[in-house]
Amino acid sequence: MRKDADDKPMVGRGFCQLGVRNNEIDIDAQGNAIQNHKGMSVGPEWRVLSIFVIPPRLGTGGRGRNNTHCFRRGAGPFQQGACGAGLELLLDSPTHGVVRPDQVVPLADYLQNLAATREEWEIDES
Repeated sequence: MRKDADDKPMVGRGFCQLGVRNNEIDIDAQGNAIQNHKGMSVGPEWRVLSIFVIPPRLGTGGRGRNNTHCFRRGAGPFQQGACGAGLELLLDSPTHGVVRPDQVVPLADYLQNLAATREEWEIDES
């Protein structure tokens, strides 16, 4: 993700921000984020991410952008379940999951719930 001046993730709806882009979440006719297989993409650790998102400056063959950073949130296991107020981690493989709303909610609420986790994220690039 991109980082702000305080070394925490930049909140927003753009590329590599703490939030989701339009194509990363489905919205119903009332403007609600629905609970399906979509949400903010996450992995258990940066070393298993696609080389297309790992920054080259880390020296591991990554082909992402050097203005992004690898973050982690917590030290618990990468497993399906609740992961914040109104949020749920849905795994689609051992190396990828999405943070989605835990129920149908207005899109603004889902985005606020993601943003509320901001202080819990730490840069992890070692």
